[in-house]
Amino acid sequence: MRLIDRERIEGTVITIGRRVAYKDGRVAESDRYAAEYRDSSGKQVTENLGTGSRLEARKNALAIHARLQQGQVRIADSRLGVAELIDSYFSAVKARGVARKTEWKYRADLDKLKKFCKEQKIVLAVRFGREPFYRYREWLFDQEYEPKTVHGALVLCKQVFKWGHTEGFMREYPLGCIKLTKAKANPQPCFTTEQVEKLIEKATGIERAAIATLGYAGLRIGEVEQMQWTDVRFDGNGGGMFHIRRGGSNGTTKDKDERFVPIHPRVAPLVAALSRSSKLVFPGITERQLLQRVKNLCAELGFASAEKFKLHSFRHHFASLCANHQVAHRKALAWLGHSSSDILELYYHLTDEESQSAMRALAGDAERVEIKSACSDFEGNLRAIGQSKIETELQVQAEQFVIKLLGAATERPGFEPGVRV
Repeated sequence: MRLIDRERIEGTVITIGRRVAYKDGRVAESDRYAAEYRDSSGKQVTENLGTGSRLEARKNALAIHARLQQGQVRIADSRLGVAELIDSYFSAVKARGVARKTEWKYRADLDKLKKFCKEQKIVLAVRFGREPFYRYREWLFDQEYEPKTVHGALVLCKQVFKWGHTEGFMREYPLGCIKLTKAKANPQPCFTTEQVEKLIEKATGIERAAIATLGYAGLRIGEVEQMQWTDVRFDGNGGGMFHIRRGGSNGTTKDKDERFVPIHPRVAPLVAALSRSSKLVFPGITERQLLQRVKNLCAELGFASAEKFKLHSFRHHFASLCANHQVAHRKALAWLGHSSSDILELYYHLTDEESQSAMRALAGDAERVEIKSACSDFEGNLRAIGQSKIETELQVQAEQFVIKLLGAATERPGFEPGVRV
């Protein structure tokens, strides 16, 4: 959203103009004027002047200037439209430079809110209180959205009106007393190690190496797409390190932090065999193309519910593999690039065979029952890889520093929560 027919009011720092917004590829111009200025804290403010007359808009702008000169707090506009509030909030979100996917999600959820208000004939923002909020929740369920989608849309709805109150657009925040119960996430598909191995054997070339990297390093697809050869360091003994420093928006990772992930021995020879004619390790690999290829391979291999698998299912596999091989909790968090254990608990999947094996261990079985699969030679113990081979053989200073940090404190194995005394 921006202003057209702009005019700087002489003797002030206020600019007036008519608002214009872009919707569905079309330009929507308002017949009413608004003012742009910076308040006493230096914050950029857009205030509705409530008139379609330029002369009247100038007078109202001078009144704002006088108010600023006297240090008075802005008076919220009770005539603010709910659609105008939503558009202003979205403009503020875009100004923060959020990732493109995040921007799309905001727009989709805000469009739901605007559609509901239009159907319910809720025009003014001050008319949206607790009762309309609960009707909005029921409306979302009537539209057959999943509980997690409904929860996200409701959280964003509260954010819009809280932002409007904080920015001075609204006198009150009527939704502040509403507490939302976090929606339970739907079960997500997770590859077993046997399935990952079958996919690797079935794939060829760069796709084969990319699938192996997703399955045994737990990387996001964007991190695989943008990985460069300068980010790969082999140790000469079947291992090494991936330096993850890009893959999200604005040339950084999704969480804006760099991290190091040990290269699994299953992955190292496949990546090492790739051509270095491009600075990218996996040139030509894109999310859309690889996802379709994986779905096709799953169907060819006869996997149950093949169409439900995602590229993120490889990340679930890696997290589960770490837990089942007793990789320390902090290491798994560091490798996956998460600061919260909630995500690990969401990713973790325990197969029937692993559950039975754990029960036999509790029963005092002296002999460990090996799971028969095509990957038995390749799984190994990720904790051993992360601690012994890399610590003793890699000579890269940055990698050694990361390893010392990860090994500095007492760790708890697996993803079980800590005991509270």
